Amino acid sequence: MTAVRRRWLRVVALVAFATLLIAFLRTVDWRAAAAAARSADIGLLVLALVANQLSLALKAVRWWVFLRPLGVRSLWLVVRATFAGASLNNLVVAQGGEGARVILVSRATGVSSARVAAALALERVLDAVSYLTLLVAAAWMMDLPEMLLRWRTAASIALGVVVAALMVLGFSRNSAAGVDAARGRIRAYAQRFTSSASDLATPARLIIALVLSLGAWALQVATYHTVARAAHLSISLSGSIAALLAIGISFLLRATPGNVGVFQLIYAVTARGFGIAEGPAVAAALLIQTIQVIPTVAIGTVMAHGLLGRDRDDERIAKLSRPL
Repeated sequence: MTAVRRRWLRVVALVAFATLLIAFLRTVDWRAAAAAARSADIGLLVLALVANQLSLALKAVRWWVFLRPLGVRSLWLVVRATFAGASLNNLVVAQGGEGARVILVSRATGVSSARVAAALALERVLDAVSYLTLLVAAAWMMDLPEMLLRWRTAASIALGVVVAALMVLGFSRNSAAGVDAARGRIRAYAQRFTSSASDLATPARLIIALVLSLGAWALQVATYHTVARAAHLSISLSGSIAALLAIGISFLLRATPGNVGVFQLIYAVTARGFGIAEGPAVAAALLIQTIQVIPTVAIGTVMAHGLLGRDRDDERIAKLSRPL
């Protein structure tokens, strides 16, 4: 496929999405949405904001589990890089924040970007495993909309395949002969990436990271459901989980910065399956994104300040001071 054809396909897809979004927005009762937003419980919104930030902090700890063996001792550095990356992800269409996380940690510590990227890849895989676990458990145990139930079998198979692959990776180790044989056929960067991923994926680290990941997703469920309660939506816990799962699928392909618009559309469509009117549902979705995006961008911007300077020196001093 030529570059011109790909560009035109993107334009067509964007126009189709914009048309769908405009058609949806015209059906929303914006007076009801505004009333639901104005009457929201501030205390519950603050509680949801705290839960959301704790969820992001747990993701940073999950990444640090794999970074620590590489010599990245500072958890605070990893937390700052994670919030900075999340801030960037909320401002751009692509997942540019993930690459920024790698660059920030690598430049601040002097650790090879290939090894830092390998740790990030493992962290993202554990995030996907946790999402699939939540999807499979909810699909088999809860009354979910048909659009999610149709993914039940595929998600179960995917979860089994990924878990099996992680088990193989966790119990395998690179041999020197294997690395030598690869020289000359694979770039050095790819060698460092794959060997690091294999070395870092010990069973103990994978289990710890999975527990942290499940905790982060549980806090996301709490965020969604607490905001729904703050907006006085009579939605069940199953409904909040269904909305989270449906929106999670939509983030695989971002159409707007932070998926604004797509987020509200999918949340409202999912909530409608639980008897929630579109106006209040859109209000709840807007409130969820408000407490997720604005504080994260603000905190991430502050934490990113000076990250490439002082932290590099701190990490090098820490390395020199460690006993041999």
